[in-house]
Amino acid sequence: MKILKIVLAILLVALLSAGIWVGGNANTQEYTITLYRPEGEHAYLVKTYANGAPCNDPFKILTFTDPHFKGAMEETSCAASLTLIENTIIQEQPDLIVICGDIVLGLRAEQGAAMLGRLFEKHNQYWGFVLGNHDGEHPEGPTRTELVEICCSFEHCINTSEPDIWGDGNCIVNIKDSNNHIIQSLILIDSGDYLKEDICADYGFAYKDGYDFIKYDQIEWYKAQMYAIAEKAGKMPPSVMFMHIPLVEYGTAYSQALQEKKIIYGMLRESICFSPYNTGMFNAIQYVGSTQAVVCGHDHINDFCVDYRGVKLIYSQGSSFGSYYMRKHILYFGFYFADKTNDRFSDGHTQLLIDKKGALTVTPLLNQDNPSLFEGLSQEQMEELNIAQTLP
Repeated sequence: MKILKIVLAILLVALLSAGIWVGGNANTQEYTITLYRPEGEHAYLVKTYANGAPCNDPFKILTFTDPHFKGAMEETSCAASLTLIENTIIQEQPDLIVICGDIVLGLRAEQGAAMLGRLFEKHNQYWGFVLGNHDGEHPEGPTRTELVEICCSFEHCINTSEPDIWGDGNCIVNIKDSNNHIIQSLILIDSGDYLKEDICADYGFAYKDGYDFIKYDQIEWYKAQMYAIAEKAGKMPPSVMFMHIPLVEYGTAYSQALQEKKIIYGMLRESICFSPYNTGMFNAIQYVGSTQAVVCGHDHINDFCVDYRGVKLIYSQGSSFGSYYMRKHILYFGFYFADKTNDRFSDGHTQLLIDKKGALTVTPLLNQDNPSLFEGLSQEQMEELNIAQTLP
């Protein structure tokens, strides 16, 4: 009997160390994310345990937006944004990161994009992006097309660029389970930069100063691709769409949710800067019936999530420390509270958890609630950006 107990104890230790237990699961094992790029098809990601066994843990996506990297770590704002992203990777261990536009800024934008790409390679971190209005803006810096090429040159970048439609970096990447079933499609779409006379003329719109709009061929591409995916898969998969400039419907949705007291979380802290022209992207989303959430950036201090006609309209938490945002310029926006326990700054990241059936859970994660994310910054840098003065 004593020998039997010893044998069973040894067997139990072996099973636990392998992450296997009768009636349990393999959650103690490390998991791995693999990116596949089959020719002529959309790229896809698969999450499995390191031994190849199916992983039923949720797929974790984190979004950041508007870091405005200027290509130099001596820039305090760049150091802060990069440090926060790196510390978040280490602490959260996401399966994928999506940057929701305004990645870089200024003449040294190429260096800024490369700096971010090297960070992700350092941690073997898969990432994707959409372009914002500031990306490719500097007349002597890289163009939007060149920025996409720079980002896509890094092994862990998931983007491609659809060549036959307007814009740069438009693509769809699927998340599949170990049985090759799509549990979520990720649509990365270029929402443009600024209105231009020639483009407005092509669409029959009066030219005015303002932000760009999603083009009709992008909308038709989205519809066609989602129907093609559904036909091959046997059903329409759920999806999440990422863009930089918010859809016009964000304004209507927030007003309605505020009136009905149905805001899921967050606040409207500044005007919603959408295009003056609505080309029907949201109508297409409703028509197709796949996309359950849209995530944007652009308005640095808006961070709300509302449900509008069955679709969550979400602002990603901001990552900008070099432009207007709620810490450095908080007095200008009038959101400083005398009681520091009530200070809620919108900078942080947004977590999207996708379970094995494709159900989506969205959670805002604020830097304010995790001061350890700022570790690595000097006291001088913390004070320059008003971080030291505004931590709990």
